[in-house]
Amino acid sequence: METAHKLELLKDIYSNEEELDQILGKLLDLALSRLYLRLRRYERGPSEFEKRHGMESAAFYERFEAGELGDAMDFFEWAGLYELCQNLREKTQHLEQTL
Repeated sequence: METAHKLELLKDIYSNEEELDQILGKLLDLALSRLYLRLRRYERGPSEFEKRHGMESAAFYERFEAGELGDAMDFFEWAGLYELCQNLREKTQHLEQTL
């Protein structure tokens, strides 16, 4: 079943807009909780790289993107984790602003 169809079905079932708003609010709360859990799990990785290399992730990422640090596999993994965490932070902020 397509997402749009599922939303229409919810609208039909919960014809009272207040009820539908509560249901959607709960779903968004759940989504936010899951994003926080993922973020906490993935934030451990960059923290370990920061300790190992003695550099904050944001400074590392800027230097890595500028090509100043070389092509070590360790750096690619760190950059990927940093990007993933940044993406999750953006999603949580957007969702928090919506709620």
